Amino acid sequence: MLDALWTIAAPLVGLAVVIASALGARKRHLARAAADTRPWPTLPDGATAVEMPALGEGVTGATVVRLMTHAGDQVQVGDVVAEVSTDKVDTEIPATSSGTVSAVFVHEGDEVPVGFPLLAVSPSAALP
Repeated sequence: MLDALWTIAAPLVGLAVVIASALGARKRHLARAAADTRPWPTLPDGATAVEMPALGEGVTGATVVRLMTHAGDQVQVGDVVAEVSTDKVDTEIPATSSGTVSAVFVHEGDEVPVGFPLLAVSPSAALP
């Protein structure tokens, strides 16, 4: 009896796996397409952008896994500001300038193309 049940269930389980995989691939494709058409933000005056770096040959973008900074946070060159993931690598993105985070342009889970500004860093005011 169990053999007969398995004979019927095994192909259905296989079909469910194929459908789930296809739906996941479609969702990733739509997210990449949305990221490619996202309008590029305007930086605040005097601010510099921390951009999505090229993470390898053939890598056109990445998914933001975690943001470590928020608007108003102080950062130094080299501080980790975000974690991103591709199908090839997971990595941390460092700040490329020191100052105050004046704007964050992405959210966790966003697909971001290479070169897209993740956040803006404005120079900190000089202390007296």
